Amino acid sequence: MYGFKYNFMLNGIKITYHNALLIMGAFLLNITMLYAQKRFDVFYVAGNYNFLKSTNINQNNYEKAWAANLSIPFLFNDSSIWLTTLDYQHYNLPNEHNTADNPVTVFNLHGCIIRTGYIKKISSKQAIHALFIPRVMTDFNATLGNALQLGGMVMYEKIKNKNLMWRAGVIYNQEFFGPFITPVLYLDWHITPTLKFAGLLPVYGKLYIEPNKNISTGLHFVGLTTSYRINETDFENYYVQRDAIDVSAFLNLRLVSTIYVEGRIGYSLSKDYGLYAENEKATVTFPLFAIGDNRTRANNEFAGSPFMHFRLLYSLPTQ
Repeated sequence: MYGFKYNFMLNGIKITYHNALLIMGAFLLNITMLYAQKRFDVFYVAGNYNFLKSTNINQNNYEKAWAANLSIPFLFNDSSIWLTTLDYQHYNLPNEHNTADNPVTVFNLHGCIIRTGYIKKISSKQAIHALFIPRVMTDFNATLGNALQLGGMVMYEKIKNKNLMWRAGVIYNQEFFGPFITPVLYLDWHITPTLKFAGLLPVYGKLYIEPNKNISTGLHFVGLTTSYRINETDFENYYVQRDAIDVSAFLNLRLVSTIYVEGRIGYSLSKDYGLYAENEKATVTFPLFAIGDNRTRANNEFAGSPFMHFRLLYSLPTQ
């Protein structure tokens, strides 16, 4: 009878396949203790298509988007972890809704986001999350200095019981339209053995049924506001404010032990790309209102539209 044998070198030390499994098990145990979630999404890639209303029947006027995300935890000890997430986003769509004499005809926007910071366990049921979040939000024509944004997030975590974990805090980002402050509440709530809710309110959330570990289905929403620096002819150092409120039905399937696929079909209640001059700013903005917002935009407002979304995930169980 033939057995399977595999080994590799790490910093000059031979690591056998058996030891690698033990290392991964210890890694997941620490993630479980420190991160307090049932699954840890290591990597995903996603695509999104919005079918916007078009005034030109010869033009495909839809938003094409794709994103990729990689999360890398580094364990310091049994009470702390350094987590780094690398996030790339790309959006492309025609700018039909314009009022300028020489309009920007296409929005081609890129977001490169790093979330890096410290998660400190202060007791068996409490933790503090503190993340630094720099971003480069650009059409790749703008200079790096003009496209850089700085922000951060602080949250307090509490494990109420085996069915409920919550975090409360605030996200801050220096958007191109001014300071943007979002109070947030994260919930991981097993309402019943099969009915669950997970999400960072008011940014995203899922209410779903999970009859077993291979399938889940339910409702999903996303509410995001971001801004991107553009540098086009006659629109030097303008910026685009992207507002999205998406509501959808979703189906998540486990293909193999750690690979999942998810599809969503829904409607964007808001999917707007506002074009503004560099000096058009609000005093401070919150998710539902802004203070001192007297800006004048250079294009007209976009309408809502149906969309479909596809996502492939590599996710490790932690419990």
